[in-house]
Amino acid sequence: MATFVRRKYRKGYSYRATVRRQGFKPMVKSFDNITDAKRWARKLEREIDLGNLTDYSEASKLTLGDIIKRYEIEDKHKDRKDESIKSKIKNLLSDSISDINLLRLSSKHIAEYRDRVLKVWSPNTFNNHKSLLSVIIDTAITDWGIYIPYNPCKVIKRVAIPAARDRVLNLEEYERLLKACEVSKCIYLKSIVQFAIETTARQSEILKARREHVNWQNKTITFYDTKNGDSRIVALSEIAFHILKTLPVSVSGFLFPFKNRDHLNWHWYQALKKAEIDGLVFHDLRRTGISWLFDHKNLSVPEVQSMSGHRDPRVLLNIYTKLDPQRLVEKLA
Repeated sequence: MATFVRRKYRKGYSYRATVRRQGFKPMVKSFDNITDAKRWARKLEREIDLGNLTDYSEASKLTLGDIIKRYEIEDKHKDRKDESIKSKIKNLLSDSISDINLLRLSSKHIAEYRDRVLKVWSPNTFNNHKSLLSVIIDTAITDWGIYIPYNPCKVIKRVAIPAARDRVLNLEEYERLLKACEVSKCIYLKSIVQFAIETTARQSEILKARREHVNWQNKTITFYDTKNGDSRIVALSEIAFHILKTLPVSVSGFLFPFKNRDHLNWHWYQALKKAEIDGLVFHDLRRTGISWLFDHKNLSVPEVQSMSGHRDPRVLLNIYTKLDPQRLVEKLA
């Protein structure tokens, strides 16, 4: 029901209209004449009756960062142990996009965010962050009843993913790289490079590995909280097992006690420069190891899959293998 109050001012009168309905906050607006006040009240009441009225007042008081923080606090993501979600949330909160008023957030802001981060991120990294941001906004709308006109993330298309990398080390490069690692100031560099190839493990998995994760009797290691959320047991080759037995024992308990990825990568790129190797990233050691398991050790797809942890063998074959056509010619001869 609408009520109207006439107020006297020095230059005349104003009329304040108030519409009250159960389930809605009182809506108030002032007008210069009673006709406009009644017209506004009738229109508002009709929109309420038709179910077309949406209250944007809460969204106008929040920033994008506010709902990102709430999403993290309430632990809304289905996989609560997924460390990558925490990392993505941290990245989103550190960017200026988190300061934008939620009601003003538009596809323009998402596009500017995309152009900004693609200067340092891969397309896939941006796509993953955009997907999480879209989920957070949908959660705010559906679970928390925070009304905004639309989800702007759904307007911006995913960035096309370039062709998968196929870079692997050849044996001559491998020897040069090991020699460069031997003269590095980092005593763990050569060991971690060899271990990465021998186990086909990801950099993040290796850096989280601890001595208690090694089964010294069975010659296996368990990698916990991997990229796909599972843990997996990996058989250790003679080289990998020898590396672990001869590693200096760190106080922290980590097998390879680097401060963080940046610490490891700094020494890594110094070794690449000394070895005069171009176009190689640490993750290429994983691809190299998988290719060598197929090419040099003749393991089957299920056997390699148990080492690498790939759920889909098609990804394993299409992206992470680089079989030498010349060797196939020799086998077919």
